Amino acid sequence: MTTLSPPVVYDPYSAVFKTDPWLVYRQLRDTAPVYVSERWGFYALSRFDDVRAAVRDHETYLSFEGIDIDDTAKDMSAPGFLPDIDNPRHDQLRRIVQRTFLPRAIGKLEDDVRRVVTGLVDRFADKGEADIAQDLSWPIPYAVFFDVLGLPTTGSHREDLVRWSHGLKDREHDDPRLTPVAWDALHCTKDYLAEILMARRRNPREDLLSTLVTAAVEDHDGVPFAPPVIDRDSEIVGLAFVLFMAGVESTSALLSTAFRELALNPDQRAALLADPSQISAAVEEALRFDAPLQVAGRTTTRDVELHGVTIPAEQRVFLIYGSANRDERQYEDPDRFDISRRQKRHMSFSEGLHGCLGAPLARLEARVALEVALPRLGDYVISGPMQQYRSTPNMRVLDHLPISFTPAGRNS
Repeated sequence: MTTLSPPVVYDPYSAVFKTDPWLVYRQLRDTAPVYVSERWGFYALSRFDDVRAAVRDHETYLSFEGIDIDDTAKDMSAPGFLPDIDNPRHDQLRRIVQRTFLPRAIGKLEDDVRRVVTGLVDRFADKGEADIAQDLSWPIPYAVFFDVLGLPTTGSHREDLVRWSHGLKDREHDDPRLTPVAWDALHCTKDYLAEILMARRRNPREDLLSTLVTAAVEDHDGVPFAPPVIDRDSEIVGLAFVLFMAGVESTSALLSTAFRELALNPDQRAALLADPSQISAAVEEALRFDAPLQVAGRTTTRDVELHGVTIPAEQRVFLIYGSANRDERQYEDPDRFDISRRQKRHMSFSEGLHGCLGAPLARLEARVALEVALPRLGDYVISGPMQQYRSTPNMRVLDHLPISFTPAGRNS
């Protein structure tokens, strides 16, 4: 008697799934490359070629209903929320901030990033133990990106912004709704951004908030981007808000993944210590291996025929970047972390219209963090339970990564 395998179930809101999504991803790619969720009412693509084709087809797969796959898409999205905007408005807004994130501009920040990282590592390098997520992976992007954006890097306002940024991501497992904590953080953050943007109009500085508030929109006869009175519902606040949201969490996820995998693969860590020129390759492998942004939503404009399945027009489609990056059709032995892997493109920063603006900055922060920290951590090991950050179902981020090590200069 033949026993049929149960059909694969992909539930991105499930706590059990989030703990270890890789087997489900493989089952999706092998048996249901166009997955239909009757419970939640979405389709999902999981193979690399399908995900990449959808990302690049900006006429068929639109973003207006939000890239987030929970209620973030409808409750936090607003005018100016760049990932949820299609053309022509998307390109008009992106051009306002694009220059700040060009590789040449980001390269000028390297000394500042190195100073930040060195100061953070100094705090725990002699202790022999640390929580890499809390002591390094989260503080680095807060310090660096807050400075780029023009937000306070010290004081009570900074503490408020950090608290609100975590509050924005507050979710309950198996529930797509925003929590009361998330709602409160949303309103507080937008009100603060409106207030600081008005202040920058009066007194511009050399920062991204000043760029926003003094910008004019191309293709609109130089119409000022900022309205005379800025409030929480203004388009400029929506753009500042998405930069605020996106500038920290993905970079923190990348950093923790890199340090975790190098702890679990000490031979590869030793290779980096012997030859730091491989660090950039290690950063790309960390991005591929465990994408910070695991999935992004789109909405179809027409019927799509794929793998014998018809995706109707006006349907939500989830593009699973985390699965695409582990597709054995694209990568040899994809479930193995390997810094010597021949470099191929991955989907962790997406590409095309909605390719990640902050990718050059995230890569810079990760490279410098490894260059500075690895020699001082030596043969570090994971010393306690790792804990996932409670975030939206789109993201996969560590909140705690405890390690122990022998401080440099001290006998083991």
